[in-house]
Amino acid sequence: MNNTKLWSVVALSTTVLGIPSVASATTAKKTSPQLPPSGDTTTGESSATAKPGTPTTVTQVHAHQIAGRQAATLYVRSIPVLTFVGEETNPVERANTIAAKINQLVASNVDANQITASWTKDGQSIKVNGEELIKIDASTILPDTTNNLAQDTLQATNRLRRLLGGAQPLNQPTIARQEKTQPQQPTAKKPQATKQQPIAKKPQVTKQQPVAKKPQQTTNARVTATKSGTASYYGYGDSTRTANGERFNPQDLTAAHRTLPFGTRVRVTNNWNGRSVIVRINDRGPFIRGRIIDVSLGAAKQLGMISSGIASVKVEVLD
Repeated sequence: MNNTKLWSVVALSTTVLGIPSVASATTAKKTSPQLPPSGDTTTGESSATAKPGTPTTVTQVHAHQIAGRQAATLYVRSIPVLTFVGEETNPVERANTIAAKINQLVASNVDANQITASWTKDGQSIKVNGEELIKIDASTILPDTTNNLAQDTLQATNRLRRLLGGAQPLNQPTIARQEKTQPQQPTAKKPQATKQQPIAKKPQVTKQQPVAKKPQQTTNARVTATKSGTASYYGYGDSTRTANGERFNPQDLTAAHRTLPFGTRVRVTNNWNGRSVIVRINDRGPFIRGRIIDVSLGAAKQLGMISSGIASVKVEVLD
């Protein structure tokens, strides 16, 4: 009887004084907020774009280090596409910016055929509908790099074309022709103007062509050796001296070769478009694996390889 009164007094004091019971205290502990664990992987999304986990989020950015330098690898659909290494800019911020752009392209159902590679005098880049998406430079590394920025640009472009829409891969000849057709369009208007003055225009053409055809039609020269491979071009300043001691002129039809004697004349033919030019060896190079000749800027223009930077060529040594 005394125990019953005692428990009644305890219950009454709990109700009046508001002392929490053991059960309610336990419940409060269970519902206390917990912070999510931090990590070094982001999705490249902001609150203004898609939220992580939505179908349009196809990218991830993984921060890490390469040889003690800060780096960030951009993944698209779990496939590593490019790695950015810290130099002048923060690689993580750069990767996240590009990742957000890619997610927006996916959200807007981008046509993967509009993803193209661009090779200009200002460098290499990947473009979408003519606008730059990614600039490929020394701080941008392809997971399976070829150690050639032009080749890496093409590989990264084809990887994005496949991952963002299953588009067919591009190749160097196709891209070179696409870029060349744009400056050739104005020449289509010339026949309309020459219809009125055909007689006046013909002498002008015949005066300009013998200079271009002379090196191409030197059939008297005998071919003593032939080799095929990759050619590149160079065009440093006029004040530079070549390996044979003469002053380099980028507009002269000259070239660098690793072993041919100075003064040797060779015919270089671009296998992609059939254009050829005869050059004189006055320098040594190229020293990049896989390349057999380095032509001057003037020779590269005649070969039609300015836009591509490199070309598959046939080199014929002339007697």
